[in-house]
Amino acid sequence: MSTAPAASGFDLSSLIHHDTLTVDILHPVTGQPTGMQVEVAGMDSPRYRDATRSLIDRATASAPRAGRRARQEVPRDMEADALELLVSCTVSWTGVMEHGAAVPLTPDNARRLFTAHPWLRRQVDEAVGDRASFFEEKPSDSSTSPVTNSA
Repeated sequence: MSTAPAASGFDLSSLIHHDTLTVDILHPVTGQPTGMQVEVAGMDSPRYRDATRSLIDRATASAPRAGRRARQEVPRDMEADALELLVSCTVSWTGVMEHGAAVPLTPDNARRLFTAHPWLRRQVDEAVGDRASFFEEKPSDSSTSPVTNSA
């Protein structure tokens, strides 16, 4: 009776991918939790890919621009695109307040707050780009383990 050699490599089915995660926003000075939470879509999510595709389509449509003026606008366009991508990847938030009142999530509010508070933008942006945080390992299935009886 021959036995097949054990397979080597990485079992892709051992990972669970999540499209979104919730980021606990930390105070920019103390590093303590602020009570704000922002749910973001990750780089491998359909939401991120759709937003990226939309930005590429928009840039392609304006590609005929040429000359010195277009070259000067590239850094500004890239910064604006990065902000728009972050706004598109912001799924929800809680605990975001200004002047004692809750701030509802709208694209305009997200754009405004990410621009006015670079420390907030940085934390949200880092979370979107941290691919590993959107994965978890599946629990091992003990039923697939060999059964051993000790008598």
